[in-house]
Amino acid sequence: MDVPVLIIGAGPSGATTALLLARLGVRSLVISRHHSTANTPRAHIFNQRAMEVLRDAGVEAQCNEIATSMEHMEHSSFLDRLSGQEYGRLWAWGNKPGQKGNYETASPCRMSDLPQSYLEPILVEEARKAGAEFRFYTEFVRLEQHEHGVRTTICDRSSGEESTVTSSYLLGCDGARSAVLDALQIPVTGRQLNTAFNVHIQADLSRYIAHRPGSLNWVLNPEAPDWSAVGNFRMVRPWTEWVVSMHPARKDGQPFAPTEADIIQRLHQMIGDTTVPIKILSAFQWTINDQVASTWQQGRVLCIGDATHRHPPINGLGSNTCISDAFNLAWKLAYVILGRAHPRLLDSLTVERKPVGDAIVRRANNGMEAHRLLWDIIGLDQPSRAEALRLLAEDSAAGRKKRASWFTAMKDMEDEVQALGIQMNQIYLDSPAIAAETDDIAPDFGSLDPLREVKLSTFPGYHLPHVWLARDGQSPRVSTLDLAGQGRFALFTGVGGNCWRVAADELTRSLNVPLVAYTIGFGCEYLDCYREWEQIRGVQEDGVVLVRPDHFVAWRYATRADDARSRLENILETILGRP
Repeated sequence: MDVPVLIIGAGPSGATTALLLARLGVRSLVISRHHSTANTPRAHIFNQRAMEVLRDAGVEAQCNEIATSMEHMEHSSFLDRLSGQEYGRLWAWGNKPGQKGNYETASPCRMSDLPQSYLEPILVEEARKAGAEFRFYTEFVRLEQHEHGVRTTICDRSSGEESTVTSSYLLGCDGARSAVLDALQIPVTGRQLNTAFNVHIQADLSRYIAHRPGSLNWVLNPEAPDWSAVGNFRMVRPWTEWVVSMHPARKDGQPFAPTEADIIQRLHQMIGDTTVPIKILSAFQWTINDQVASTWQQGRVLCIGDATHRHPPINGLGSNTCISDAFNLAWKLAYVILGRAHPRLLDSLTVERKPVGDAIVRRANNGMEAHRLLWDIIGLDQPSRAEALRLLAEDSAAGRKKRASWFTAMKDMEDEVQALGIQMNQIYLDSPAIAAETDDIAPDFGSLDPLREVKLSTFPGYHLPHVWLARDGQSPRVSTLDLAGQGRFALFTGVGGNCWRVAADELTRSLNVPLVAYTIGFGCEYLDCYREWEQIRGVQEDGVVLVRPDHFVAWRYATRADDARSRLENILETILGRP
């Protein structure tokens, strides 16, 4: 079989890439060693940046229909058992009253709780409708690269029959145990830190959760066995379906194999109510990783997703970053295959996405250590727990010190559940697919907390800021992000910037590059509804901001120019890697 693109792995990164490629007219074959899409909820928190990608891919509305809304994700709670003493709770995932406006300003999309087992079928079905092919229970065996493509051997796991696929490009989207990355012998730095245990259950816990709704409910129970020192009831569906993660007391990575009776007993202990009916749907161990790939590309083979960044689920950054990886790669690969860009455009993948992947791995593991600090303060065995609770309630210097340490640790935990910055701040300043004028000055965000706050700028390499626009007073508002994307370059100008629009119209025909142009301002095509574009555009009214198909600013110019056409043409040729 000959296909333009062979994708190994049908998870969030692979299925999203297949969907985006298909929407751009590029056919792909996706194989997965599993029988079907995810059969357990796995990833579930989907942040605004990932939802923007799903919006661009045309599936946001479907996802919102089946996702659990922000209101059900309102808290992250810490208790000794669900029916017992509460040690504290946090506003979570954009629900903190004083910070809701920051989330609304950052994006036209809202955060949601969308279990992976619900998302993947949507991605696969829509990709199939658009022309992608999927083969499940089919395994990658080996690959051979040559000058014009990749020859890959795959195996039907049902029959054991091997076959060969020849493709122009191969994508490794096969997760944290990536066979593709191993075949390329790409070094992975870091290590596996520990193991944890997940149980997917059905149990009606409404009476214990509904009054403090939240997707994460941590149980710090000193009577716990070593293999389950700390547990977390993670909502799948409010309030009857859960994934309960259990973390061992030790960090030696030793495996453990509790029986079903052990699991039920532990679950009842964490709930604090032995009368609650529990149905176990599945149980499995997983590995807590701190690992990154040294490069994301070798020739015609490109790797994204968990194959390249492996970390614990703190901050919910895993699948979100996988989806953004796909958005970054899909348009570039489509442009190369369709003859719109030189293959050197693909060299920007590692330059742009590896720093993002490295940063989320560091953040997730720092967050895991913040949890362990909290556990140490409260105590995980009965003597230390009793002493901690005594001090926390004591009117003394020691008591005040203990309370201060607990409150500080809880405040630090907000870096996990109110971390808008780490979700949104993906910046590509050093990329060859970005062009900044020599006299353009990068913004100084030195006083901003990059973990909590969003860096908003139209400087090349930054994500296009979300601003509400409208055609007129009788039209619904749209985001700047809605005008960009869709596999096209987008150009924004204003009053007096008609030279840029004329140049865009001419070049989209002569360069074979999809390019749309919009004017924003008084009397222009779009109304700047709240005068926010004027504040953020970073150029004068007659200047221009050029945005890549993945919503990142590629270039900007401060004013109109007599040579607008040649300037814009040269910039596009540079970004697309054309000689």
